[in-house]
Amino acid sequence: LPKVFKLHAAPAPRFCSECGSKLKGGARFCAECGAPVPGGGGAAAAAPAAAPDEALPVAELHCMAAMWEPAPYQSFQYQNYTGPGVGYAAAPVEAGAFVKPSGRRKALLVGCNYPGTDAELRGCVNDVHAMRDLLASEGFSTSDMTVLTDAGRGGPPPTRDNIMRGFQWLVAGARAGDVLFFHFSGHGSQQRDQSGMEEDGYNETICPCDHKRAGQIVDDEIWSNLVYPLPSGVRLTALMDCCHSGTGLDLPFTFSDRAGRWVEDENPSHSCGDVQLFSGCQDDQCSSDGDVMLFKTGGAMTNAFIRAYQSSRTPLPYHEFMQRVHGELQSRGFSQRPQLSSSQAFNLGGKKFSITDGIVANTNPQVGRQQRRKIRPRRNFGSAGGIGMMDGMIAGVVGLSLLDAIF
Repeated sequence: LPKVFKLHAAPAPRFCSECGSKLKGGARFCAECGAPVPGGGGAAAAAPAAAPDEALPVAELHCMAAMWEPAPYQSFQYQNYTGPGVGYAAAPVEAGAFVKPSGRRKALLVGCNYPGTDAELRGCVNDVHAMRDLLASEGFSTSDMTVLTDAGRGGPPPTRDNIMRGFQWLVAGARAGDVLFFHFSGHGSQQRDQSGMEEDGYNETICPCDHKRAGQIVDDEIWSNLVYPLPSGVRLTALMDCCHSGTGLDLPFTFSDRAGRWVEDENPSHSCGDVQLFSGCQDDQCSSDGDVMLFKTGGAMTNAFIRAYQSSRTPLPYHEFMQRVHGELQSRGFSQRPQLSSSQAFNLGGKKFSITDGIVANTNPQVGRQQRRKIRPRRNFGSAGGIGMMDGMIAGVVGLSLLDAIF
């Protein structure tokens, strides 16, 4: 087993009960809203700290990918794993180191059309087939790809249980040099974040085909089962073609076109693997199901990603690749703006994007979830409990049918 690093509980911060801002040590009043703090003669209370023994598991920090036994998907045994609580651990840093690909490649491809429902889509299964063909051209074996669709053709459907099992199957046994790929095409939504970790106050979600019965899959669950378990030197490229997908993997660094650099989340979730997410839109945007490629309807982002990747015989620099993806969307009349986020703040200058190469080693000296400020939701999508696919899904969609405009 790889080394296990002891987890240290982060110092319990205090937060203003009025505005949620982090309180400075010894302050009598909140610097943001002026509310009194405990000991200053007022009634403001600090946010309760999580019990370290319950919220900060120790042993599984860097071991889960190694402890999950690799097996064919159909026989893989899923283990319920909720991930770490708020806290961090020291991790070895190999700044600037590149990792040679091992040749081992695996992919999980999920497409949900939701046939026979009010939220039925048309192109998500086509997206998965197109992505399977692209990966095959990049050296992925079909035997190492798990495809979950609701096309009713005999394969496993994209239920909540099957997708969660797929996350663990994908990362099980991963070692430095391995190359992984995750693709989701379907409905995405948002739910209120009760923990105060999310920058906009909402968790991003994906909707399995049985979401009404089994529930949506929250970005916290995806990060815990797909991102956090990976050791240093493993590449996971993800493409999420769904609404509100901007930070769908809870990765700590988002690339800002305007600033020309990585921007770290206020409450970051750090990990050791090299994980990169190409999102179909920003967190507050919707993604279209109305593009056509090779006479088949598909997701705008999936088709734009594939066209941009195949537009050059050699890998393109990241900034140029993202420009081509955005250009493909704009040229077909789509207003959604793709987003790039990463687990590692690697130097983008001249670095070229490849699905199978360019793996970077860990540069994060601490891994885990860090809460620097407790954040309250800024928006109200109408559903008090954040239940159901429509909580947040309809935001910004005016004059467009659910069938054609969002997923």
